[in-house]
Amino acid sequence: MDKSVYYIWLSLALGSENPRYSTLFADFGSAKEIYDKDDFSSFDGLSDRQKKRLEDKNLDKALEIAGICKAKGYGILTYHDEYFPERLRIITSPPPVLYYRGNLKNLNSECLISVVGTRSMTEYGRQVTRYFTRTFADSGAVVVSGMASGVDGEAHRGCLEAGGFTVAVLGTAIDKPYPKENEDLYYEIIEKGLVLSEFHPGAPTFAYNFPVRNRIISGLSLATVITEAGEKSGALITARLAVAQGKDVYALPGLTGSPQSIGTNMLLQKGVSLAYRPSDVLSKLELLFPDKIRIPPYAYRTEQIKVTPRAERRESFIGKEVSPPKPKLNREIGDLEPSEKAIIDALTGEEGLHPDTVISRTGLDAGEVMSSLTVLELYGIIAEDKSGKYFLV
Repeated sequence: MDKSVYYIWLSLALGSENPRYSTLFADFGSAKEIYDKDDFSSFDGLSDRQKKRLEDKNLDKALEIAGICKAKGYGILTYHDEYFPERLRIITSPPPVLYYRGNLKNLNSECLISVVGTRSMTEYGRQVTRYFTRTFADSGAVVVSGMASGVDGEAHRGCLEAGGFTVAVLGTAIDKPYPKENEDLYYEIIEKGLVLSEFHPGAPTFAYNFPVRNRIISGLSLATVITEAGEKSGALITARLAVAQGKDVYALPGLTGSPQSIGTNMLLQKGVSLAYRPSDVLSKLELLFPDKIRIPPYAYRTEQIKVTPRAERRESFIGKEVSPPKPKLNREIGDLEPSEKAIIDALTGEEGLHPDTVISRTGLDAGEVMSSLTVLELYGIIAEDKSGKYFLV
């Protein structure tokens, strides 16, 4: 039997973004060796439901998924395969399996830069994203993004426009291009780049899939660049994850008064690196990849951004009276998802809990817990200490 079936089985058993994958691989080796173990009752860090799933040896669904991939030409890349990205093996919650379409290359020898941002992109955001990603591609870097509306899509387009190689990391099944407006882009990336997803063909789409996949976007890359982001943009989750992974994070200065620039300006206030020109990002990477990166002279210049007066009026709050924000916690609690409320209940009265304990107490899937923790931290409702425990603010 193909070894990939066991990695698919494991991913179905424990779901996405489970911090126990690294421990399981370290303790047992391959997915086949994990499959061969009958009793997980003494294994720490797994909920009772997860232990039961690991003790269920039915491979029917995994075989079905492997069969679909073979029939439709979708690739399967497992944690222990030669071309599995080394940078993903060392993140907190590595995916045990990745599905792919397009041109698989050894990403371990490439200089990858992730470029992400708001879905509600302004004309300024579109222009700077295109300029930076075209320049990155011209320099020899691979551009990684999430193929979402707005900045992500423009990041891929800018790279392709310059004849570069781009990697799209989906928050949906590998065979489900999303959003619909980027379907043509999806097929262009398959032709000229690489599409990755940890979600198998036909997998349902959940809202928490998107923040969950962000760890892969940042994990693949040596640097993450936020070109434009609002106060609650999902790109801020990617920035946070990149910092936690020890990666360099850059933000572009945004337009004064533009709500789509609040997030990037907040990041700069918190101390992330300023990307005023593409060379600000590329200069350090050139030292790491002297045979790959060649910075063109124009990368040291700033792009002249032309925003029409009408667009400026539409995109700016300057001159408008803005009401002061309501207290954040009171505003958000009523709008939280059930999983987020369950996590708050679990943390109430505690000095701090590790994600594994939160998973055990709530009974939620690891992926849902990890994405909800990130969202709650972004809202300012919880925080993480140096030991990795989360607590209510």
